[in-house]
Amino acid sequence: IPAGAMATEAASRMTETAIIRCSALSNYADCNRRGAARLFWREIVAAGFRLRSTPRGIGAAIGASVHKAASVALDEKAQSGELPPASVATDAARDTLAEELGRGEIGFDNTTHTRADALRQVVGMSRTYLRVVAPQVDPIIVEERLEAEVSPGLILSGQPDVVAREPHRVRDLKTGARPAAGSHAPQIGGYSLLARTHGLDITEAGIDFIQRVGAGKPQPDPTSKAVAVAIAETAASNIIRHIEGDLRTFRDGDDARHIRPGDPWAFQANPASILCSPKYCPAFNTSFCQEGDPAKESNS
Repeated sequence: IPAGAMATEAASRMTETAIIRCSALSNYADCNRRGAARLFWREIVAAGFRLRSTPRGIGAAIGASVHKAASVALDEKAQSGELPPASVATDAARDTLAEELGRGEIGFDNTTHTRADALRQVVGMSRTYLRVVAPQVDPIIVEERLEAEVSPGLILSGQPDVVAREPHRVRDLKTGARPAAGSHAPQIGGYSLLARTHGLDITEAGIDFIQRVGAGKPQPDPTSKAVAVAIAETAASNIIRHIEGDLRTFRDGDDARHIRPGDPWAFQANPASILCSPKYCPAFNTSFCQEGDPAKESNS
């Protein structure tokens, strides 16, 4: 173990409640160790390991801003039965973007070159959500944190964008320059499981995607995709139990696999992942993980 006896001793003392976020389920399946570094940062650092901060990208700031516009509009609809004027939602998006950009250095990209680009995009994306998606949604709860105990000391936590009467349906909003690779089913399944624990019988689920496009390009309408609830819940349940087992191994060790408490190999690494880089992984080329290609460090 890179951190030696310090990691073993510290890990064995950890008793704090651990949180599994629904939003982390899909990525955990791609690389368990990267997922653990994001989910259990404090516990891993307390065990003597060094983790790195990953850069904040403009895509995340724009996504947060569009989510704010959607939540403001749908929350008003949940309370009054009517959507507010579009300006209410776009003003919320503008304010959120200003807050995100004011939090420190942020990385722009090939789709969003400047702050002016970002502002134009959040307004256009928010308006298309208000025009196309929001009128179809009859919301019950909007951006409400739901939690349930998985096992003693382990909590599943999630904040679905909206639970709506369609009939009872979980909807999640995604934004990006392109649709994310892979499936969001485990995240949706986690939301559905949480909704059930709070008395909502979820029968349908879906993802709304709004594309972020460059300057001079018209804003595309959102696309919506149904997610099979039973399959999504099965995926979520299996990943949650896998995380539970990995965390237990990190804390207690596993003699059958020759893993001592505090050993990073309690969490399987996947250096073949396209996200195995210093840009995306807080464990990349640290004492917690040396499995990635060091050349990616100099190319980042």
